[in-house]
Amino acid sequence: MVRKKKVLILVDWYLPGYKAGGPIQSVANIVGHLKDDFEFRIITSDTDLHATAAYPDIQPDTWNKREDGIAVYYFSAANRSFSKLKEIILSEQSDVIYLNSLFSVFFTIYPLIIRKQFLPNRKLVLSPRGMLGKGALSIKPFKKKIFLTGAKILGLYKGIRWSVSSALEGEEVRKEFGKNAQIQIALNLTAPRELHAAPRRKSSGLLKLVFISRISYKKNLEGTLKLLAQMPADCKVEFDIYGPIEEPDYWSRCEELIKTLPSNIKAEYKGPIANNQVVKTLQAYHLSILLTFNENFGHSIIESMAAGCPVLLSDQTPWKGLEVIKAGWDLPLDQELSILNALITVCKMDQVHFDQWSLSALEYAGRVIHHPDAIHQNRLLFS
Repeated sequence: MVRKKKVLILVDWYLPGYKAGGPIQSVANIVGHLKDDFEFRIITSDTDLHATAAYPDIQPDTWNKREDGIAVYYFSAANRSFSKLKEIILSEQSDVIYLNSLFSVFFTIYPLIIRKQFLPNRKLVLSPRGMLGKGALSIKPFKKKIFLTGAKILGLYKGIRWSVSSALEGEEVRKEFGKNAQIQIALNLTAPRELHAAPRRKSSGLLKLVFISRISYKKNLEGTLKLLAQMPADCKVEFDIYGPIEEPDYWSRCEELIKTLPSNIKAEYKGPIANNQVVKTLQAYHLSILLTFNENFGHSIIESMAAGCPVLLSDQTPWKGLEVIKAGWDLPLDQELSILNALITVCKMDQVHFDQWSLSALEYAGRVIHHPDAIHQNRLLFS
């Protein structure tokens, strides 16, 4: 029997967590699709994003076997140290180390240092998860510039393979790390599923709008609320907000904006939502909005279209040409009037027109989810 290659994955948060959103889903989907090809073992934290209590039914600071057969080491905050992490990484004797962040000290920087000092020939794959995009680097730019400069001087990224989800993200890597950076395009995998149309009522003049993402500056909920304040009085909008509050001060600004919305706009915060409830929840809405400053994939975008819910996006995501195929819009953030007109268009759609857009969104999601090259590309990452 041929031995499976062992892939050691390090990621800040993993299942059963869900509040960190995309990175958890991306890793879980890779593992789910490729566990028959590779032996995956995962090192992560024992809490969800911004949580203090450990996950129930896990044993921190040791290896746990999950129901899917994957071994996961859940680090407690008290026992995180460079020396302990080094001990585990060296003892694993993996064929490949796979990192899922650019700026995480414990789950990216420490492993890079350990690899450079003790395992210089070990294959290492790093997914920047959109953190090298222009919009992402514009957030705390001075701190990030210092970090990247220092990491380059130390040679931490020398000889690694970069996993990117698009040619655009590949160019972002080359811009930062040079034209000789080793790039592998691997489309983000989505959870396999059967897609079914979920009819919902749509009357002209009513828009059920939803935002599902982490609440932080990067996701630009504030910009959405400012646009909603400009909606005409004959458009009634019910706007529901789902997601963990990652930046409390930013959420406070959003709350103040919510208080000033006109009477025809009702906005309500619904809290975080578990991954397995996202599609079902989205089936109740007419439009999903994410005017993000940067997104390398956006699992909630595909989940929305898979629920037959068109999307309204900024042009800072990989999803382009959506209006042509009647799946949504992807518009520059400085074209506020165009974004506002898209909101008004969906608000004034009747049942017949909305059903056309809903079905188009679902069909497009199906083509992404069942993309014939996606699994092969991800398999090549570790080959």
